[in-house]
Amino acid sequence: MKVKRILVIFVAFILIYAGVIHLQVYMTQQQGTPQITEEAEEEASHKVYSFSFAKYTPEGEKEIEIEGESANILTQNVFLMNVVAKAYAEETPVTITADRGNYDKTHNKIRLRENVVATTEDGTRLLTEELDIHAEKRIMENSVDTEVIKDNIDIQGQGARSDAHMKKVKFKKNVTVIIQDTGDLTSGPTVVTCDGPLVIDYDKNIAHFKDNVVAEDHRGTLRADIMDVYYNRIGRRVSKIVAIGNVIIESPDGNKTYSDNVIYLADEGRVILGGDTEALYFDSSQSTEELFF
Repeated sequence: MKVKRILVIFVAFILIYAGVIHLQVYMTQQQGTPQITEEAEEEASHKVYSFSFAKYTPEGEKEIEIEGESANILTQNVFLMNVVAKAYAEETPVTITADRGNYDKTHNKIRLRENVVATTEDGTRLLTEELDIHAEKRIMENSVDTEVIKDNIDIQGQGARSDAHMKKVKFKKNVTVIIQDTGDLTSGPTVVTCDGPLVIDYDKNIAHFKDNVVAEDHRGTLRADIMDVYYNRIGRRVSKIVAIGNVIIESPDGNKTYSDNVIYLADEGRVILGGDTEALYFDSSQSTEELFF
């Protein structure tokens, strides 16, 4: 009987031990399962997909095309990296690149940011850090510092709005335009600043400045409330300036004229003063035409 009791106790001990081992294995498996799932989910969330989208007009013409990389292309807001967008216009399509972007599928809105560069086939370049594209309206706009470069004309300002082919650009405020005469690089550029707005029409070769306008080069300074600067299509040099409102012309020697309006004809080297006119000469031998330009 004693031996039998010992055998029963031994068997019971073996069963208890096996149960404990089985329980430990089961708990270890349960603890490991969430960790594996989390790692799998994390790996999936970091996967990058190629994204491509194209929008067409009711007539079947391609309006805009966007390509980039995204971690999730199925959401309503697709966050993109290494973006390339092409806005198709009648004659001059615009290619836009950016480090990042966002495409809102619900409202059909496109916002690009970080190192945004828009380039046309004829060489116009827009550089900024943020740009909204409204494909259906065929416009691009922002409210941050922007630079537009075309040929020998460099424009910098805050807040820009452009049509789809960048033929006409408007700057809201704090504008500086640098026009370099390609035929005379030694004399330096003509620099025009204004509080804004500025509208430049590349097709018509005219820039319309408003509010506290100052045009300056080596020949003098011209100030006015409003100023239209015309430049010829071939040489891209200033051909005419029309200044209106509180016009002041000042030469490097300090001579000044005050008038209601001024027309400067660059090809003829002639200045036409209009309205009430007053002149202040420190050098009596200098004529009005020599005061500026």
